[in-house]
Amino acid sequence: MNNLSTTTLPILQIGKIKADRFWIQCPDGRMLQIDTDSKEVLERLACNEEIQSIAYQLEIEEEDISTLIEMLGLDIHSSFSIMDHTAGSWSVDNASNKKNEGKDLFFNPWLDQRWFTWGTILGIAFSIVSVILFMTTSPLIFIGGLKEQWIIAGFLTLSVILHEVGHLLTMPRHQNISISVQCSGPIPLLSIICNEAWKLSKWQRMRINTAGFVADVIICGVAAVLGLWASSLAPWIWTFLFVHIIRMIFALCPFLAGDGYWILVDFFDQPNLWANALSQLRQRKMTWLSVYAIGRLAFSGFIWFLYGYVIYFWSTTLLGRPFEEIFMFLLYPAPLLILLNVFYILASFLKLATSRAIKRLEKA
Repeated sequence: MNNLSTTTLPILQIGKIKADRFWIQCPDGRMLQIDTDSKEVLERLACNEEIQSIAYQLEIEEEDISTLIEMLGLDIHSSFSIMDHTAGSWSVDNASNKKNEGKDLFFNPWLDQRWFTWGTILGIAFSIVSVILFMTTSPLIFIGGLKEQWIIAGFLTLSVILHEVGHLLTMPRHQNISISVQCSGPIPLLSIICNEAWKLSKWQRMRINTAGFVADVIICGVAAVLGLWASSLAPWIWTFLFVHIIRMIFALCPFLAGDGYWILVDFFDQPNLWANALSQLRQRKMTWLSVYAIGRLAFSGFIWFLYGYVIYFWSTTLLGRPFEEIFMFLLYPAPLLILLNVFYILASFLKLATSRAIKRLEKA
């Protein structure tokens, strides 16, 4: 195995999480979690063993090996080196105390305090009770004006930021943190990414995954208390809660690349869940992974259909209307954001098609 820190080759750093799970740091700084089989594949590739030989001896698909290489940001024909830290323990929960002496390990310094844990549980319970009381005592009325909807959109944006702050507060203090905006199907997702999280224990990662949901529940509680205190705000609170709860459901949906997916990944110790699920489906194996793949593909198809139907419905409704009326309609938050998302998706597809065309020309 290559283990040279002075090599000019790309370096993959690998550390141990537990007996059959490892974190791996890519040359671009991203960190992922891999299993024992993936580690063995990479070690053989680092020794310049042919992919065909590895696939035959380990009884795995060559396509899966290629997918692993691409996921790490490497070219299938390029060489690389491995720096193996598995002899020692690099996980955050048993890292050197001397290194972190006098420093808070996580962004939230009270995260492991018993009083903070119980306070969070009581906050969740109080929020749920408040929401139930508000929904059972306040008439279901929504606001509809342009100005009012943009005000609600502003508060919803703030709730998304607080959701991500919830994740951040459970993450280890580290500079390797970034914000990502991506589409899961047609649905845009904002994520805060901490690559060092792969060095945490399973339950510490689960805590990160669920922290956004906890923040969402507490936000619901605050909104509900405000609605109970000032009944005149009920239409505003109903509108906010309706959209906010839908977003919470989507965030927890395991068929989207959000918190729900990562909860499954960490709970079942499946670092490459989606790739493994697709592989099981292609091999026509009846496992829970192949069932998950079928469910995700079906859900994705349904979301795309629903998204397309909304666009079709709005387009046919506005067809033939005066320009001023169409313009005013597109000024509302939902139509405007969907229109911008359509442009973003088209631009992404165009960029991907152009990139593939260039690669084909380079190989020709």
